[in-house]
Amino acid sequence: MNKIILASTSPRRKELLEREGIDFIVDASSIDETMDETLPIKERLCQLAKDKAEPIHHKYPLDIVIGADTIVYFQNNIIGKAKNREEAYETLQKLSNHKHTVYTAVAIYHGDSLEVFCDQTDVYFKDISIMINDYLDSEEWMGKAGAYGIQGKASAFVERIVGDKDTVIGLPVMHVKEFLNNIKDKS
Repeated sequence: MNKIILASTSPRRKELLEREGIDFIVDASSIDETMDETLPIKERLCQLAKDKAEPIHHKYPLDIVIGADTIVYFQNNIIGKAKNREEAYETLQKLSNHKHTVYTAVAIYHGDSLEVFCDQTDVYFKDISIMINDYLDSEEWMGKAGAYGIQGKASAFVERIVGDKDTVIGLPVMHVKEFLNNIKDKS
């Protein structure tokens, strides 16, 4: 059986695969994560997921390599990771009482084949104005797109979601698992 390699250092992606009992190793390379702004948002993200997986695929050409990237998209703008508390506050204040979309693109190399897809989930926040400072004190916002982690304390921000919560966390793991099962069934 081929090894499965997660081409990402994201602790959340690692936790999602572990939760599903998937046996894998982590090996990620650092790449330039600048997106091609001439492409539509989903295509940009798919290209980035592919770019993350490709060097690892070259290292393990016979194995299964999973690359992924997640963005928060609000009012036609990508909301990245906040650089500091002030930026995190501004981001969360913007998202308060609004809907935003989270996209996670996944690129899976298996031998000579490449499967790329992009899942999206709409997240509706309540008015969180009075909760923001307490949340920022927790420092849970650090290193997260949109300055929040839906699986932690920020779950209190959410009025509802339309789509897969795992997409928001960073990997639509059921979609990935389905692909891995199809590979297993064919071998």
